[in-house]
This record gives sequence, structure tokens and C-alpha cells, in this order.
Amino acid sequence: MGKGQLTRRDFLRASTSIGGYLLLSRWGSGFASSFNRLSDQGRSGQLLRDGGLIFLPGHGKLFVASDFHTRYTDFERWLERTRIIDRLRNGDDVYGLIVGDVVDRKPGDSYAEDEGDTRIIERIREIQNNVDEQGGRFLYIQGNHENRCVSIYEKLITDEAMTPSNQQQIVKNLFSGEHGSYYQQFNFVSRMNDDRYRYLKELPVAVITENGIVGIHAGPSRSLSYPKDIIMMNEAVVDEILWSRPVAVRKDGYDSSDLAAFLQRMDGSSLVVSGHTPLSYLPEELIRDNVGEYGGQQIILATSYGSDPAEKSFLVLDLKTAYESTSELRAGEEIRLLEPPLTQRSQTPPLMSFENQDLSTGVSNA
Repeated sequence: MGKGQLTRRDFLRASTSIGGYLLLSRWGSGFASSFNRLSDQGRSGQLLRDGGLIFLPGHGKLFVASDFHTRYTDFERWLERTRIIDRLRNGDDVYGLIVGDVVDRKPGDSYAEDEGDTRIIERIREIQNNVDEQGGRFLYIQGNHENRCVSIYEKLITDEAMTPSNQQQIVKNLFSGEHGSYYQQFNFVSRMNDDRYRYLKELPVAVITENGIVGIHAGPSRSLSYPKDIIMMNEAVVDEILWSRPVAVRKDGYDSSDLAAFLQRMDGSSLVVSGHTPLSYLPEELIRDNVGEYGGQQIILATSYGSDPAEKSFLVLDLKTAYESTSELRAGEEIRLLEPPLTQRSQTPPLMSFENQDLSTGVSNA
């Protein structure tokens, strides 16, 4: 372990000197300070947040999805497949995690849904605020689209004096301007309001777990030195973990050594779970069981947009298990399909056993 590198236990103990974790007691309702009781909370398995980073303890199950991009139907299917709302209401030891990019209709996407991103965000907030005390376990972190929409919305208010009454005209002017084709990618700004802006701006950007998983939207940051950089929302670090792609996709992208170095600096973690890069961008040899694999330490997920030519997938991760490489994530166990395989769909009646499978055991409840 490198000089100055923190172990997980040291990370928890030392957090009072790097910003102090905050107990995530109820999402959207503020966080109670935990400076004086941090070690006790870590041992008792609390979900904790400080700044841009969330910490998950070493027990329970984590359901991970990515990149819905206005596709509300896929989002609802994920809720149904995981039964996450019922599990939370029952007090089960589970967490849901969306690793960004709920917002923005992607150009040319025939499956995009009008107002779908707005509906997903409101549904997420409803779950977070109304599922008793368990709603704080339903996690949503920023993707590059949430982050960029927030910054564009801020700029339009500051530079163009945008108000609710002139918002549509201001946005129309932006989309038809010199750089309109770029800004059109971030079309949620036309559906943004001050309340949604505040909510998205306050979203964290990463999750780290006791068993060595780092959940981010895109890829590793070369600029990161310690987890504190994410806690403090270091601009360069945030930009990299929201936008980066592997060198197999971009010449200036990250490679496997960048990935390994990032995980070591993230408290000696072992696995990155992300979305962002459409699977069609990856060489065929990097796609396995409907997910992308990179450097043996990164799973690239596509639960909705970006899944072609593979199937839409999500993850079911055991927070007690130390996953040392991507090879330990198995199809039908940790890697689950959002829908039946294409070969089965025409032969499968509605409400098939696939939808009623108990994800905690792998046993059908049909």
C-alpha cells in the first residue's frame, strides 16, 4: 500500500480530518453530523455520506442500474424485477443504486419517452422520501448528463437572465445557435425547474462499499489522490469520473493501469461498476454476458440506453462478498437481464416466471 494510502478502517477513523462523514438519515431531509460517533456508526453498519461520496457497509444486497435516459418503461421494469420498493418497505437489508444518466432524450433514440426523465426523477424522489426510513437506501448519483444540465441551467440564469416565463424561448435560442447541436444533447434543461435543479446539483457522484466496490458513472480519475477528492467534489476528479472512456474507445482514454491505480487510491478497492459507455462502442472481446468488462476490474453496465448489441442488464451484488475481479460476476447471479432473452420473448406469456423470480435466492416465485 502506497505512502499515505488509507485502509478502509483508517478511512473511517480519519474522516473527521478530511471532512467528516455525514449520516444519511433520510434523503432530502438533511444529514445529521457524525463526527463524534463515526467509528461506532461504521461498526454498526450505517449508510454514510460526506460531500460527493456515499459509503455502504459490508452487509446486504445492492441492485445497480444505469443510463435510463428518459426510458421510464425500463425504469419501472427494473423496479418490478428487483422488487426494491417492497423490499425496502419490508425492512430488508437492500440498496438500490442508479449510476447516473436518467436525464436527456438521446438523439435518434426511438425508445425515448416524452417527459420520461422528469417522471423518473419524481418517482425516485417519491421512493426516497416516502418509503418510511428505508427511502435513504435508494441511491441516485450524478452522470455526465445530470452534471452538464445543472451547469447549463446555471449559466442560462446567470448569463441570459432566464426565468420560468422566458425559459422555453431561451432554450430554443440555445438549441438553434452556433453550438446548438452540442447543447441539444442536454435537452432536460427545457424541463428543468429550480426544484429539480437543486435536487440534481446536490446528488453525490460516487459510492464506495466496505467490500471494495466503487460505483461511478463513467471511469477512473487520473487526478484523484485520495477519496477526499470526491468528498470535496474536486472539479478535475468529478469531470473524469463522469466523462472518461477506456482507451479501447478513445485514444486519450484511460487504460487498465489507470483503473488499477484509481482503485488503489480509493481505499484499496477492487471493482468499478459504471455505465456511460454504450456497449456498441466496445470491441466485441470486451463484452461478456451482456456487460462490458475492462481490465478485469470494471463492469460497464447498460440497463437501458446503450445496451445494443447485448441485452439490457442490471447487477445484484452481495455486500458481504469481496469481488476481486469481474470474472467473479456470473450471468444469472450477479448479472441479471432486465427482460427475457430475445429468443424467449415471442414464446413467453405475460407475467412470466422471469418477472417473478426471487432475486435474493434465484428461485422462481411464479
